[in-house]
Amino acid sequence: MGRKITKRGLTRKLDKLVSEIVRARGYCAWCHSTENLQCCHICSRRFRATRWDMDNLICLCAKHHFYAHSQPILFSEFIKDYLGKEKFSQLIMKSTMIKKWTLSEMSELLETYER
Repeated sequence: MGRKITKRGLTRKLDKLVSEIVRARGYCAWCHSTENLQCCHICSRRFRATRWDMDNLICLCAKHHFYAHSQPILFSEFIKDYLGKEKFSQLIMKSTMIKKWTLSEMSELLETYER
């Protein structure tokens, strides 16, 4: 008998998979370094509506990931230039929407990203 699928387990799998996908971009979006790449959420992971949205994820080197969180105003200015003001505004609005993922929605998203 297989293990029971839980939201917690799917959350871990999705977090790991989107991180791998983003880091596979191969370079820091800020400085183009290929060293110590990390997956950075533009809007915090706590916002469920955008947690696994590829528009909300950016590949940064460890230095710039730290900088992004220590200098949020400067980071948001960088992101506005990177995404464009309209897309940035849409992302911010989407992140504030309340989203309760179902197991089937999470499973479907995982399957999509695995392809």
